[in-house]
Amino acid sequence: MANILGIKLSGLSYEQLLFDIELGLEKKTKRYIVTPNPEIILATLKDENLKNIINAADFSLADGFGLKLAGILKGEKIIRITGSDLSLKILSLAEKNNYKVAIIIWEKGLSSVEKVNAALKRKYVNLDFAVYKSPRESSLSKELIKKINDYSPAILFVALGFPEQEKVVAGNLTDFKDVNLALGVGGTFDFITGKKRRAPRLFRYLGLEWLWRLIIQPKRIKRIWRATVVFMYKVLSTKR
Repeated sequence: MANILGIKLSGLSYEQLLFDIELGLEKKTKRYIVTPNPEIILATLKDENLKNIINAADFSLADGFGLKLAGILKGEKIIRITGSDLSLKILSLAEKNNYKVAIIIWEKGLSSVEKVNAALKRKYVNLDFAVYKSPRESSLSKELIKKINDYSPAILFVALGFPEQEKVVAGNLTDFKDVNLALGVGGTFDFITGKKRRAPRLFRYLGLEWLWRLIIQPKRIKRIWRATVVFMYKVLSTKR
């Protein structure tokens, strides 16, 4: 298990991770997944609650090439597993094994409930799922919790953006009687609906998603600067 700026990262391979996820669902073990990237790890330096949530997760997966590079600089092997790619695997697993899936999206996000419904029905014909909208807050309303419990899903995706989604996943997991796996997934469903475009495969392979985001969303330059330059400076300045 690697440690980057105080954040523990799981050392599982993709194959081991998927095996453990499937086994946990079969055994109905309650667990949650977080996918920290450089921006999230920087946020934990000022948010102790978020840091504790990530370090208490059953699976903490390195989502971002910057974390892999940080591992190299610290002499630690870090396997990069993106939340978006993992979500597709879990949706396929749910469809294959008839697990119900609940999805919570931000009520003011790019993708509406109707858009997510339509996209998932096209891509996963036999998937049993329900989509709900919520304010971008660190806890869920009692009404929404009741709706989800009435539906009784085994898997819960929370797409509210960080740090709200991580706090919802950790803080509300025990409120759901049947949810055995919960994860925060950021803009994953915006990629599925086509409202956001993922970086081309070559950019992803080379670890240049940040450059792609800068090209298509130049207004994000401050966030990109923090996730690249500031993050690597912090890693180098604390390197032993």
